[in-house]
Amino acid sequence: MKTKTFFLVLLVSFTTLSMFAQTNMKAEEEKVLAALTKLRSKDEDIDRSTVAIQFEKTLRKVLSNKESWEYRFPELRKYINIKTSKDRKIRTFSWDTLTGGSWHALKSLIQFESDNQIHVVSIQDEPIDEEEEGNDMFADAVILGIYPFAKGYLFEGYGTYGSGHHHKILTYFELINEKLVRKTIFENNETIYVFKIPRRYDFDLQVDVKTGTITHGEFVMDNDSGFFKPTGKKVLLTFDGKKFVKQVKDKKP
Repeated sequence: MKTKTFFLVLLVSFTTLSMFAQTNMKAEEEKVLAALTKLRSKDEDIDRSTVAIQFEKTLRKVLSNKESWEYRFPELRKYINIKTSKDRKIRTFSWDTLTGGSWHALKSLIQFESDNQIHVVSIQDEPIDEEEEGNDMFADAVILGIYPFAKGYLFEGYGTYGSGHHHKILTYFELINEKLVRKTIFENNETIYVFKIPRRYDFDLQVDVKTGTITHGEFVMDNDSGFFKPTGKKVLLTFDGKKFVKQVKDKKP
């Protein structure tokens, strides 16, 4: 009887601790939701930039908790985009900061586990420089897909801005010495590949990790209209073991 009683007490204690951890994460999720409510408030007197920074800080802090790794964030995922890699080693959390106007300043955090520690990093290495249109300025994206590829992961993101265009990006990270490092896997030593098209067109970008290829329709800028227009050709990027090499081919009739 004593042995049975001991194991019963042990089981109840374990269950209580598990429920406490789950309840604790629910409370932490409520903190994030409260910060998100402020961010989405229509109150004109709110300092939008300050509230956006506070939301990100709150989310980062919660995601840094070890208990958060197994938590699904059932309520938060109703309002922001949460993606998990197929191998369940990486998650992304993406949202609109509501500070970019027609540009739509979007943010994405990557959460991953290594050496029994939880890490949180931003998909954006540096602030966007709107004065100089480099590929890094398009890193303000909502992550739509995570593809285990080569020694790391390809991230597919979506963004939009005020000139009537929207874009998709691809960027690649590897886990090196317990850190997630962005690599120059595209031509011209680029860490981000950008595919821009007018908003009235749908994306046909496809990633095939088995063949190491990326494909999409070709669009080129029409200077008269100020919009990218389709050429009817197909862009093919093929991974040669070090980087993706770009080719343009006629579409099959």
